[in-house]
Amino acid sequence: MPSDADLRPWALVTGSARRLGASMAIDLAKRGWNLWIHFRNSEQEAQALASRIEALGRRARTVRADLSVSGGVESLVAAVALLPPALVVHSASMWTEDTFDTAGAESWERSHRLHVWSALVLARSLAQWSLGASTEGHLVTVVDARSRDRDPRHFSYAFAKRELALLTRYLAVELAPGVRVNGLAPGPILKAEGVSSVAWNKVGREATPLGRTGKPGDLIRALRYLVDNRFVTGQILAIDGGRHLLGDLFGSI
Repeated sequence: MPSDADLRPWALVTGSARRLGASMAIDLAKRGWNLWIHFRNSEQEAQALASRIEALGRRARTVRADLSVSGGVESLVAAVALLPPALVVHSASMWTEDTFDTAGAESWERSHRLHVWSALVLARSLAQWSLGASTEGHLVTVVDARSRDRDPRHFSYAFAKRELALLTRYLAVELAPGVRVNGLAPGPILKAEGVSSVAWNKVGREATPLGRTGKPGDLIRALRYLVDNRFVTGQILAIDGGRHLLGDLFGSI
């Protein structure tokens, strides 16, 4: 007979071997989900995370895919279709440093494939899986608080995240009522690698009206709200200490 874990729904969190993706995956497991753990290079971390999730009495599988290259997201979809997820959290990201003057076709294309094209393919697949299982699907995209403003040092990344924010709202209408689509727009929550604690605290003081940086739990609680409230779709929650209030180049996300 199937175990209790076998009967629980599956979730896919892209980029979940490390950092915020791993934190969200662990919390979903604690709340009853089986997990697909997607990674690109961090295989050891992905396997360790899978072991932690299985210790909680859930099932976990790892899957490798480079979402920034042609065919990457398609290979991911083919793998997870064996146990189709009802929830997809698209948190994989590539924080490429380039500017208006230095951005090249390769960095632009890789960033847009990972952030935007991958979200579109995942949304299409989620709609098919949900229809086949007669269940409601839910896609949660992870954009960026800077999607409303200008980031001159990460030109390709910033535009891809802005397009992902627009796509999130478009998909919410396109896929309703069978699939809900929402987004999370985190601000300074997890210290970037190589940044000192002093510099990180300064970011919080100067870049947010609340005068501080956030914690992974702040993002996790926002994800819980979106997952649990089935009357919410098309929303992008800013978890950024109010940073979005300081600049609004493009208008509301």
